[in-house]
Amino acid sequence: MVEHRKRQIRRCGGRFYGFRINCEQTPILPAWVVQWVWDDPRQIPYLLAWNSSRDGQVKEAIRVAHFVSETKLQEDDAVEARRMDGSTVAIYLVWRRQPHGGRTLLLRCGRCQRPSRALYGAKVGDDGRFYAAKRADWECRRCAKLRYTSEGGYLRPRVLFRAFGNFPRPELWLPYVFTSPQGAAEAGFCTYS
Repeated sequence: MVEHRKRQIRRCGGRFYGFRINCEQTPILPAWVVQWVWDDPRQIPYLLAWNSSRDGQVKEAIRVAHFVSETKLQEDDAVEARRMDGSTVAIYLVWRRQPHGGRTLLLRCGRCQRPSRALYGAKVGDDGRFYAAKRADWECRRCAKLRYTSEGGYLRPRVLFRAFGNFPRPELWLPYVFTSPQGAAEAGFCTYS
């Protein structure tokens, strides 16, 4: 099956032109955080919260816990991500062998089934008139149609400011991780009584 891709419109100088959502601006669920949940011998749910750097408000929060499957196959290793609105998504784990004898964890995208180091909680959507960011069921960067900030030369300044060097690369929007609601309340993320 041949996949048809829209040709990206570029301005002079090679910069991307048009609507885009950068993956650094969306909630990211990295595999190493899921491995903390998976390796915890207590098998308790973890609370992951993403707050805005602008106003400090919690923009996204999920509870990640072991997913109990009827079959006990290694391919059925999964965690369950439950959002604040009650929607749940099963995230399947993929274990890859390393040359030194260890193994590493990757997360399987629910849409394309490819293993990925991280899944994203937002995707590019179309509301009929304008493009908009929509909630995603934790998809890989390619399925969510996200871009890196550095794509299209954004981090390289124009001729006038080139002597100052490149713009700094933005940080990923990583979650705060809590093992108890009391810990989240002490950090100011929720109320606990």
